[in-house]
Amino acid sequence: MKNDLHIERLRSLLNLLENNFTKPLSSSEVAAATFYSYRNINRIFRAVFHKSIGRYIKELLLQEAARRLAYSDKAITDIAFELNYSDLQAFNKAFRREFDCSPSQFRQQEKKDMKAWINTKLPEEIKELDRLTYSIESLPPTRILYLTHYGNYNSQGINDCWDALLEYAYQQKLLKEDTHYLGELMDDDEIVKDENCRYNAAITLPQEAVFEPTGFFNTKTIESGQYVCVTHQGDRNKLDTVYEQIFLHWIVKNEFEIVDKPFLEFYLNDETDTATKDLLTEIYVPVASSKL
Repeated sequence: MKNDLHIERLRSLLNLLENNFTKPLSSSEVAAATFYSYRNINRIFRAVFHKSIGRYIKELLLQEAARRLAYSDKAITDIAFELNYSDLQAFNKAFRREFDCSPSQFRQQEKKDMKAWINTKLPEEIKELDRLTYSIESLPPTRILYLTHYGNYNSQGINDCWDALLEYAYQQKLLKEDTHYLGELMDDDEIVKDENCRYNAAITLPQEAVFEPTGFFNTKTIESGQYVCVTHQGDRNKLDTVYEQIFLHWIVKNEFEIVDKPFLEFYLNDETDTATKDLLTEIYVPVASSKL
């Protein structure tokens, strides 16, 4: 029971940090959310994640800064202000320590890398763009039970995460005929450190279901939205190639505008009883409705 209590409080802390890291958090807010003194919950956090709470918040802030530098035209001073840095010098110093370059150099390099990637891909793959078939789908609010894996998106740990989720869902009698199985890719692995990349292994829940998760399991509702949907048949370890096609299509054809929200992968059949060549995965890429 004591271990379960630690896990519950650690989960509360992760929710607090990941949903509020862009605003200042006091030690009293952390203590109120976890029912531990800041010192004690920080000791538990360090033992599990090998870093302090303060260090984790700094990493989240700097990863968010990198996202905004790469995917927006906001002034660097505005990004620093929005993320609560005391001044531009403090922001530049922290960013350089994390990414080994200044914010302006990072933004320039991102643009150079994108141009180089396009120049490499276009001559050989421009003819493939017309082969990318997709549909525009509106997803309603979707309630999910999920377990978060922290680490590389190609890690074996994701399979272990799925095993734990499905065992728990089976024990709780949550697996139904109309249950959908999906992965939620929360971070850009080109920006976020492997150890901080979050993948949510998830199953859908009826909106009206009354259920209180325990341990590191959690529930939430994915907001409704517009998505480009691409169906992939075959090896799920080769989904990176599909993502490349989607991004190239976006850049060249300019038929839709990808927005900064998690990508979703719906797994339509099971690897345990389906040949690899017959596996079906629907990739949902969030897009701006104004562009459609």
